[in-house]
Amino acid sequence: MDALDRLIQLSRLQGALDLRCLLSGQWELDHPPAPPSEAVYHVMLAGSCLLKVRGQEDVLLETGDIVMLPRGDAHVLQGLEPADGGEQAEMESRHNGVVTVRTNCGPNAASLDLLCGRFNYAANALLIDVLPDLVKTSFARDDVPDLTRMVGMMRKEASQAAPGAFSIVSALSTALFTLLLRAHLEQQPSTTDVLALLAHPRLGASVIAMLERPAERWTIEMLAQQSAMSRATYMRTFSALTEDSPMTLLTRIRMQLAGTLLTRTSKSIAEIADDVGYQSESAFNKKFKDTYGVGPGGFRQARGS
Repeated sequence: MDALDRLIQLSRLQGALDLRCLLSGQWELDHPPAPPSEAVYHVMLAGSCLLKVRGQEDVLLETGDIVMLPRGDAHVLQGLEPADGGEQAEMESRHNGVVTVRTNCGPNAASLDLLCGRFNYAANALLIDVLPDLVKTSFARDDVPDLTRMVGMMRKEASQAAPGAFSIVSALSTALFTLLLRAHLEQQPSTTDVLALLAHPRLGASVIAMLERPAERWTIEMLAQQSAMSRATYMRTFSALTEDSPMTLLTRIRMQLAGTLLTRTSKSIAEIADDVGYQSESAFNKKFKDTYGVGPGGFRQARGS
């Protein structure tokens, strides 16, 4: 398992496909802010439209584009076709057994075919925190055949409603996040934050060590040694790529792992504190509450574990 796998695992990411939109003429879809810990994505199967986010320039989406708003910001999708003078059909919705199909085409052919879904993730997910407000790529590029095939399978399963289609679409939607992230990083390599640290030929070794052995009693000297650097060089190079100190990053990794253990295991709080590197349960409880706004016990109870 590489470091990106580990970050995705800690994020406890789960995808879902909710809508297929078949639209024509003039239309506008208003998306309010998503609930906490929910990203929103759109896949342009055919056609074009504008993505409008308050305070940002409009983004043109065309056939093949995939766009994700990692923090679920409020946005509007708007059609580009001019009014044809005819009467616009009302928007209708129906569930086809897999997704809700929303259309304003009536008996006419759609000029836009759009899949809309979401990615749910763990609170304070480190991987989500370091992503930009908008991630955009295209599945129509020649260099992303896996992404192209993935979208093709999603389109097919969302259309046919064959036995098990909902489970297949949900699994494909979860996998879509990783392929989308991979394509994004290839297009726009990160120059700051934890992704840049992971990509660094020497610093990456220390971040991987934190991810693999979060309970170890790490010191700056030990982390520098992992990266084959002096302490001073390690700190200077680390600071050039992120505002977080190595110890702050380690704490974030530990707290995210603790959240996972609280929701997915029956271990005691004392055991979890030890698993993530805290010899004192009270120190762990305080840091956890500082991070999540609630103590470990309340966190576990709220999530039904």
